[in-house]
Amino acid sequence: MMSALSDVEPVWPDPLPIPDEPLRVAMIGAGKRARWTYLPVLAKLSPWVDLVAVCDPARDAADDYAARIGGRAYYDLAALVADRPMEACVVVTPATMQYAVNMYLIEHGVHAHTETPWGNLVCQARGMVEAARAQGVVIRVGENFFRTPIDRFAQTVRDSGYLGRIGRIISYADHTGYHNNSRWIRFAGCHPDWLQCLDHGMDVTPMLRNGNRVAREDFGARFFHFPNDFLVNDITSGLGKGLLGRHARPGYTEWHGECGTLMYRATSPAWADSEAELRRVTPEAPKQEAGADAPMDSLPSGEVVDVSPLSIGLQGLEWSRVTAATSAGRIEYVNRFAEYLADVPRHEPIIGQSRKERTAIADHVVDFAAAVKGLRNSEFSPEDGLMSQMMTVGARESALQDGKRIALPIEGDLEVDAIIRGQLRETLGADPMDVEAMLALSQVNR
Repeated sequence: MMSALSDVEPVWPDPLPIPDEPLRVAMIGAGKRARWTYLPVLAKLSPWVDLVAVCDPARDAADDYAARIGGRAYYDLAALVADRPMEACVVVTPATMQYAVNMYLIEHGVHAHTETPWGNLVCQARGMVEAARAQGVVIRVGENFFRTPIDRFAQTVRDSGYLGRIGRIISYADHTGYHNNSRWIRFAGCHPDWLQCLDHGMDVTPMLRNGNRVAREDFGARFFHFPNDFLVNDITSGLGKGLLGRHARPGYTEWHGECGTLMYRATSPAWADSEAELRRVTPEAPKQEAGADAPMDSLPSGEVVDVSPLSIGLQGLEWSRVTAATSAGRIEYVNRFAEYLADVPRHEPIIGQSRKERTAIADHVVDFAAAVKGLRNSEFSPEDGLMSQMMTVGARESALQDGKRIALPIEGDLEVDAIIRGQLRETLGADPMDVEAMLALSQVNR
């Protein structure tokens, strides 16, 4: 039987844990994402974070950001760390700079919270985890996607038992890669033990995408197996976003349970237009052991008898809850951050996307601050972040070896890691593993 909602332990308690003093934070990077995505949210999280400084080698951007927060601008990471107005940093830089910035902060005992994808290489993610552990520094990955309304609801359905045991996810044309990997880890509650990937490319009608001419489409099918016999099939198209009539983001995803399905799909080429529903075949989930020996009249027919559309409630401009009213009762996830974000103006042209990102950012920033302050264990650990990177790079390794099954966690060096490192060295003009050279490069290319 489905558990009552009150029996399902919430991700965040009510009230939220609040430290005696907010965490003093410096923003590393003052670009568009730091300004338009992070700043409006951080301004509403004063019980947890106090944004006191910003660091960016682009002086105009740093000065403008500092004026917005009423803090101090720095143009050099060493100067910021030497002055130490902060306890921790939020790192919102290009992926190519994330390793160098993190390693410098860790070396100097500064806690760091970093935007995905947490570098480009498995050896980078592994190096950050090992260095932070040795230094006693808190590092975290700011992963948004398992904190979106549909994923929070899927986690709630899993815990409720409404669909029985959920043993498989099929995802097509969503955010294949680091984002989705983190979703699957969080849902499974453990790390995968193997992966397999097949890639395929085909010529397509030439078109413009992000200002570039595109005449080829890449396709990939990734399989991730978890030790609790949970399987994910994550399928991607290199075009995405509904081009050439393909299914638009957020794609099509099904969570397969013993006695039903949670379905989520895009409904138009507009990225954030989507719908979801729960489908269950019987009033009670059949027992797992029911099989060939069970009386025929005791087995479900397989026909869907309970279809429950999901609805999203709003508090001001923010989503406050996602709910399905089923015949067995209401299943609901409540957004504890809605009251803090209700009047934050949207920055995205697609309001649904803006809503999803704001709560997700609030969620992982508060999670980080609470971890530094010792108020709770983080929902997504550095080891989880490392595994997401292993899944990303490991899939490329599997495809490079014609779909070979790759055991996880990955031990030793990868051929594809070396290839990516060489490509980055040629593009950047510096070894991406050389902290000093990469930090100097950021000054040159400001």
